[in-house]
Amino acid sequence: MIELKNINVVFNVKNTKVYAVKDVNLKINRGEVFGIVGLSGAGKSTLVRTINLLQKPTSGKVIIDGKDITHLKGELLRKIRLNIGMIFQHFNLISGKTVYKNVEFVLKANNYPKNKRKQKVEELLKLVSLEDKAKAYPANLSGGQKQRVGIARALANNPQVLLCDEATSALDLENTEEILNLLKRINKKYGITIVFITHEMEVAKTFFNRMAVMSSGKIVEINDVYSIFANPKAKVTKSLINKNLNIELSPGIEKLIQVGELVKLYFKGDRSIDPLISDVSKKFNVNLSIIHGKIDYINDKPLGILIVNITGDKEEIEKAKLYMKENVSGIEENYNLQKEVNPIE
Repeated sequence: MIELKNINVVFNVKNTKVYAVKDVNLKINRGEVFGIVGLSGAGKSTLVRTINLLQKPTSGKVIIDGKDITHLKGELLRKIRLNIGMIFQHFNLISGKTVYKNVEFVLKANNYPKNKRKQKVEELLKLVSLEDKAKAYPANLSGGQKQRVGIARALANNPQVLLCDEATSALDLENTEEILNLLKRINKKYGITIVFITHEMEVAKTFFNRMAVMSSGKIVEINDVYSIFANPKAKVTKSLINKNLNIELSPGIEKLIQVGELVKLYFKGDRSIDPLISDVSKKFNVNLSIIHGKIDYINDKPLGILIVNITGDKEEIEKAKLYMKENVSGIEENYNLQKEVNPIE
């Protein structure tokens, strides 16, 4: 549905060329939810705005549904943009217009038949569950409600592509979940291709089919979401994943563990739910204490981390660790709890 070929975006800052986007090649499939993640300044927003040419690339090609749109202007570009909806971080609503008028405004701007506007606006407000807010003004809405108005407005022209620029970063957890669930329903019902940029890895875990990771204007990694979380390749990806999966422990917990050895275990896929701790206790003369752990489910597949303290005879501990190595996806021996207690350090 979307193909970006050798995209570069260069700005001149004090007579110096700054690459906001550098040599990006990307293909996004029809009907998928594709995420672009990275730290602030990575180039995510600049890249996503090249898709509808709000940001003209310095070089490269933007191809939508098989058509090169890179050099389109005027009426031809406007027609292409009608097929690409966009929602923003800060909603961009017209404060002096009601919810109804905010949505109708888009229809008016695109010469939607006047006698059909009322029905269309009502359909869109029903889709985003805001029928009862038609006469309300943006100032009287919650953040989640404002973003739902933004979604209704973005869908007014029946687009095939929906671009979401940090669409949940201004929302609390409850409203974020609400907006993501709404977008999932829209994607499933209408088959709209969604491109969603964010720095929030929780959003990536629960919402994307595939994702690209950006750093310093470049895409450093592309894969399905589970593969990226389970086996990150690039340094920046590992950092983002580790922060998201980090286990926070109370200060002082390490002082309570005076004997034995700490081991951190990593579980992936179906083996995440195997009774490993029980098996080790039965097979070897060791005692296992679970210090902390968590399991995430990404696209319905488990990914887990467990920190355990092993005590007993040294030889038996080594046998137990060898058995665990053979039955988990990764193991970190002689684990330093201080990393979890003081993760910033």
